[in-house]
Amino acid sequence: MDRRRQWSAVCAVLLLSALLAVASSQSPPKAQAAKPAAPRPTARPARRPSIKPPAPKPPVQKPSSPATRQTPRPSASPAPKPPSPPAASPASKPPPAAPAPAPTQKPSPPPAPKPSPPTPSPPPPAQKPSAPPTPPPASAHNSSPTSSSLGLSLSFYALSCPGVELAVSNVVRSASNLDPTIPGKLLRLVFHDCFVEGCDASVLIQGNDSERTDPANLSLGGFNVIDEAKRLLEAVCPATVSCSDIVVLAARDAVTFTGGPSVPVSLGRRDSLVSLASNVRRSIIDTGFSVDAMAASFASKGLTMDDLVTLSGGHTIGSAHCSTFRERFRPDANGSMVPVDGTMNTDYATALARACAASGSATVDCDEGSAATFDNRYFGNLLEGRGLLRTDAVLVQNAATRATVAAFAQSQESFFRSWASSFARLTGLGVKTGSDGEIRRLCSSVNGG
Repeated sequence: MDRRRQWSAVCAVLLLSALLAVASSQSPPKAQAAKPAAPRPTARPARRPSIKPPAPKPPVQKPSSPATRQTPRPSASPAPKPPSPPAASPASKPPPAAPAPAPTQKPSPPPAPKPSPPTPSPPPPAQKPSAPPTPPPASAHNSSPTSSSLGLSLSFYALSCPGVELAVSNVVRSASNLDPTIPGKLLRLVFHDCFVEGCDASVLIQGNDSERTDPANLSLGGFNVIDEAKRLLEAVCPATVSCSDIVVLAARDAVTFTGGPSVPVSLGRRDSLVSLASNVRRSIIDTGFSVDAMAASFASKGLTMDDLVTLSGGHTIGSAHCSTFRERFRPDANGSMVPVDGTMNTDYATALARACAASGSATVDCDEGSAATFDNRYFGNLLEGRGLLRTDAVLVQNAATRATVAAFAQSQESFFRSWASSFARLTGLGVKTGSDGEIRRLCSSVNGG
């Protein structure tokens, strides 16, 4: 009995040790299985796309891929133990629960569309370069037939004297602030220069028998403004800017200063070498001209009837001496001055007679009530019989010119548009470019004179 007990005790001990051995042999795989479990959560957030592709269809091969990842980490473990994890498939049974939820299949479709949208996005930038058909407008804007054909350019001084327009504008503004009659004088000056032998500053030259000595030019003014602008430009850009360009710029700025349109001016004119009084009378418009006579003079210079009416609108600023319209009055039996032209407004005629009674050298505004502002009031005054000069009044006595006068009286915008084109044609008359003429250093005399 004692032996049996001892034997049973020994068997129990052996059984217990066997169980312990079995338990100890099975516990390491569980620890190793736990180790791969730890990397799986870390691998899942980092490689969600890699887990997404393995669909539940090949569940047996997917666990094998993690096993290969686990083998390098527990490299010391014997090779036979990796096959044991398949035996531990009970631990891998939780993954089959993971394939059951379809989230793994839902994310898989999105990745395919997401990369595809970026590819269409590059084409839009390819269409943007196609938008630069904007250059055609620019070229159309630069194409001014009058200036290009004459050898003039809007950017003529862009490199040689880029500040020329600002310099002239500042001089005109300063002079006009000191003397409100300056804008009208500068505008009249460009007319008298361009209508005689072209826009070449010949009217500026002083001397015997020069254009300035003709009776039609004795009342001209604004020469001091041109001279001041020339002195300033000679200090900055010596022997570069012509006096003829300064005359044109000053007239343009005079219009702008008094509220008129600022029009682009093409530059590049050169100054004349000659100025003769004998050229004035046959070229200038006389204050006693009829519409037909003025139209013939304009046509000889390539200007139209519309240009005639439009440029007459320059009388909207400035004043005139009483001697320039004296022929429009005659003394009556009582010695009072009465208008010869019955179309003149009676009140306006009385006011003019009173203003000129003291002296024929007195001056009156060309545009009653608006002589300091460049606007379309001048044309409204013509329709009311308040035109100062005979050349103004006859514009409403001709059917063709009266229609244009009426149109400008109704629309200042229409007048301004027409002024821009007519002024460009006026200042393109008879210009000298290239090797013709010279660039005067002093506007009142030729170089070396």
